[in-house]
Amino acid sequence: MRLNLIIQEKMMRTDRWFSDVEEYVKNAGHFRIHDILLLMNQGGLSISRASVYRAIDKLLKSGKIVQVSNGKERYFEYVQEKIHYHFRCKKCGKLLEFFFENIEKAIKESSRKLKVILTDQKLVLEGYCSRCSRVRK
Repeated sequence: MRLNLIIQEKMMRTDRWFSDVEEYVKNAGHFRIHDILLLMNQGGLSISRASVYRAIDKLLKSGKIVQVSNGKERYFEYVQEKIHYHFRCKKCGKLLEFFFENIEKAIKESSRKLKVILTDQKLVLEGYCSRCSRVRK
């Protein structure tokens, strides 16, 4: 009986941590696991690195977040309703988001012509951001 109570308490705690992590990632933009740990600890929530990793893994598997890389580090972002794309600076790793309706139309038209069903799409443009391109000149 005591073991059942311990397991039940641990599951409730895990569910609470998962909900807490999910709330933080919804507003974090592009984030690293380390960023979420810092934000939660600064917000007064004591959570272990392992609990954050488990929650992130669960969010990835559920499709609520996606992994984005800046070429140097692993970042994640919460999946929003609005489709957007990324520009990654090859020098500093900065990630910028953008959206153009014409790109979205071209993707839909291409998938129609190819007679395929898209299940995922990633468009990452690479180059140099305004700051790094000034330094390059």
